[in-house]
Amino acid sequence: MNMEQLKEFVALEKRKRDLDSELKSITVRLDDLEQALVPQFLNDGISSMRIDNRLVYLAEEIYASPRNDRGEVISALKRSDLGQYLSENYNTQSLKAFVREIAEETRLVCQQQERLFTEEEVRTALPAPLCDALKISFVHSLRCRKA
Repeated sequence: MNMEQLKEFVALEKRKRDLDSELKSITVRLDDLEQALVPQFLNDGISSMRIDNRLVYLAEEIYASPRNDRGEVISALKRSDLGQYLSENYNTQSLKAFVREIAEETRLVCQQQERLFTEEEVRTALPAPLCDALKISFVHSLRCRKA
């Protein structure tokens, strides 16, 4: 048995455990900071900032979820002639992509008409049956990349 390799293996396993623990605490702290910073970015109307040769920017995800139950969404998709988003259930990723397309069109209209772009604006731009069946949510998060 090569004891040097065994000792190195044990040392690396210990180091890996220590790094995993450190990563978990860093992740918790990053989440706390993001919860504090996202509202500041939104309130100050800031979409990005450069700091320490990194670009920190506000990313926006748009989600669509049932207001009540999935069956209502399935029925609404059928009545809206959007059957391509249905399987036995409905494809949430495809529906999300469709809602994002509507959201981008709505964002442009809101900008042209100098109106505030909101979840409600997106929801009301959907076909009537989906408007009643879906809840639209904007979820903001901070992302960082090399500047």
